[in-house]
Amino acid sequence: MVSYPVPEPIELVFSEADGVPIAMDVYVPEKATKEEPAPILLWWHGGGLLQGTRKAAAPHTRYAPAKHNLCIVSVDYRLAPQTRLPGILADCKAAIDFLRSDKFAQATGNRVDASRLIVSGSSAGGWLALLAGTGIGFKASGVEPPTGIAGVVAIYPITDLLDPFWSTKHRPVVYLDRIIEDHEMATFVDPNSEKTSWAEATGKRSLFYHYMVQEAILVQLLLEGTGVDPIEYSIAQNIRAGKVRALPPTYIITGNKDTKVRINNPWTL
Repeated sequence: MVSYPVPEPIELVFSEADGVPIAMDVYVPEKATKEEPAPILLWWHGGGLLQGTRKAAAPHTRYAPAKHNLCIVSVDYRLAPQTRLPGILADCKAAIDFLRSDKFAQATGNRVDASRLIVSGSSAGGWLALLAGTGIGFKASGVEPPTGIAGVVAIYPITDLLDPFWSTKHRPVVYLDRIIEDHEMATFVDPNSEKTSWAEATGKRSLFYHYMVQEAILVQLLLEGTGVDPIEYSIAQNIRAGKVRALPPTYIITGNKDTKVRINNPWTL
């Protein structure tokens, strides 16, 4: 098996919102030059938009710089419910805009081509990629949709908040052997708790996604108080309704045994 080196990331703060700095890790291929700059794959992590960090980017996304001469950009965003979904989409747009800034060009030695941009991610991160690539949900969130996205790679993405999975309690969730008690997650459920753009993969917040599934409160956590209808973020319904601008080349993959994203659901792509 070929072993590919993982370059040290360039850590850049691309936005500050509500006093929260939001950062990205940029993995620039050694082979990239000013004359032949590398295209970008922008990666959003999963975690239901409730937990996670850019530091947990899948290893294969970090090997890609050496293997495919591809610049990987792993991005944080503010987490719900302290920041609702409209604010999270504002962070996604800010990340894409930053890739086209002089600051990003200088930080990467002009060796990266932001005009060749693929957006990607897993689970909730795959959903963010689909939303960014299609523009779905942005105007409803009061955010101008991103432009210039060349393609979307969505790995087992969430696609619809109206799926019964999100409104059906699972007590306990199938992969846990206990009920997560309310008091364990009280700080994270409270929208008035301190805002953050990342959470340690092994910290107390790492149970938050499972608690959300257990209590079926994703819509509440993402949208309560915003006045935005959950259907505004539904991928298939908005495409079928003709509300999507030109769709970039899009690749979606999920698993036959995925209990969170069911491929036989008629509301999903």
